[in-house]
Amino acid sequence: MTVSVLITPEFELSPRLEANWLASLPPARRTQISAWPDVQARHRSLVGSRLLAHGLYRLGFSGQVLGTLRYPPHSRPTLALPVDFSLSHCEGRIVCALSTQGAVGIDVEALGGLIAGDFQLYLSAAERAWAGRSSRRFYSVWTRKEAVAKAASQRGLRDVAGVDTTHGEQIAAFEGHLWHTPTVPVGRRHVAHLALAKVPRELSFHRMARSVLERDTAVTGADTVR
Repeated sequence: MTVSVLITPEFELSPRLEANWLASLPPARRTQISAWPDVQARHRSLVGSRLLAHGLYRLGFSGQVLGTLRYPPHSRPTLALPVDFSLSHCEGRIVCALSTQGAVGIDVEALGGLIAGDFQLYLSAAERAWAGRSSRRFYSVWTRKEAVAKAASQRGLRDVAGVDTTHGEQIAAFEGHLWHTPTVPVGRRHVAHLALAKVPRELSFHRMARSVLERDTAVTGADTVR
């Protein structure tokens, strides 16, 4: 099982680049994103799709790798390829995780002022007690819970409350199954975690430069952290 994570800072797209990246998506997804009035949301989604494409190129796929990308209503996005993937973005960071065997989930959040006590519907009493009034601990719990919910279910946020992170710092449980939740290195101002059903044979993190993403099919120019 090989898992790779691509990480890039958030950045704005020129009108030309936005049009080019939209053109690489299936028609249904292209139409959906084009209709969003929020420019930032469009750009974050397109950069995420670009990370996914580069991750697929790294795995040896070629051609129109996003041609089978589907976003079913009330379900996870899918590809007609033997790869599972997960995308997440927040202010300042966009990340993509790819797995060649088994489900994967990822969540990234910008470190802010929220604390566990603000989320009693989603965090258990034990989780709130561990996090206390520490914002970093809250975001650590939250990103692990959301990553597991994205990997293990089709319901997303509605299943976050059912994820139990009290089994250990890198283990979480959901519906009787244990998930590995390693930390993703996204910098001091952000927090991110993966969710994996098994310990991968290889786990790698790649910081992608904007210049690399702007090339058509280039896969060089990334810093790798293992």
